[in-house]
Amino acid sequence: MKNSYKLETIIKVDENLCIGCGSCIRACPGGLITKKDFPVPIENSWDLCIDCGHCVAICPTGAMHHRTMSPEECEPIDIQLIPKWERVKQFLVSRRSVKGYINKRVEKEKIMQLLEVARYAPNGANRQLIKWIVINDAVKVHKIAQMTVDWMILVKEKKPELYNEARLELFVGPWDLGQDPISRGAPCLIVACAPKDERTAPPAAMIAIAQLQLAATGLGLGTTFTGSINTAAQGYPPLIELLGIPEGYLPFGTTVIGYPAEQYQRVPIRKAVDVIYTENTDSGKAAPRMCCAPGDLYCELKDN
Repeated sequence: MKNSYKLETIIKVDENLCIGCGSCIRACPGGLITKKDFPVPIENSWDLCIDCGHCVAICPTGAMHHRTMSPEECEPIDIQLIPKWERVKQFLVSRRSVKGYINKRVEKEKIMQLLEVARYAPNGANRQLIKWIVINDAVKVHKIAQMTVDWMILVKEKKPELYNEARLELFVGPWDLGQDPISRGAPCLIVACAPKDERTAPPAAMIAIAQLQLAATGLGLGTTFTGSINTAAQGYPPLIELLGIPEGYLPFGTTVIGYPAEQYQRVPIRKAVDVIYTENTDSGKAAPRMCCAPGDLYCELKDN
């Protein structure tokens, strides 16, 4: 739903509600809020603000209003619904790519629920540039898989070294035998596109796709990344046309989605964590913190 809330400054504080805690100042990623009697924007903040809404979201009393949103318009966080560690761990490590789907259409309502959740995924500078393409048509998804195989065969002819390095025969061979190792029989394909020259697009699209995939579990759905379709759709004109990718856009992440034909029963083993870990064990030396304003003693008082 589009927001019609507007201010003539990036923030406005309800002085009757503000308790001077400074949370909005510390939460602002651009450091665009400072403190006088109450929080105020710095000079040139209008052009620098990315409209992330952190200042509104963190205010404990609902005193902060932003040029694009009021606290009343923002959904409150229900901490009772946030799962504890054991549930989070089980949910995340048990997530699997689904390799088989039943012949059942995915309801549009569920797809829109997933896209609604995905739009809250982290993205560079809050640019929110992802354009979604949804193909909720099993026949068309199968045709997209066929075109992906056609692209692979073209790669074999023109770039045999790439064909071999990417082991594309693992897709082409089974396809020739009547199997579908591309879309796996899924009835729906979702593509995350963005302007082709947008530097933040690759991570933003993949994070959004990952968030959508995780959310799909809660609706009884399964997913799997389809890198082969995504790669083909970045440069194979027939597939670009079939998908309806707008001019000037590229696909940066794709997934198929549907109702799983089978359920996984256990978590497979993975490699041990490979990490370079640095830690300061001297508790007497704290890192610098962003304070409410230059010379403000809030942080020091809070720590003491």
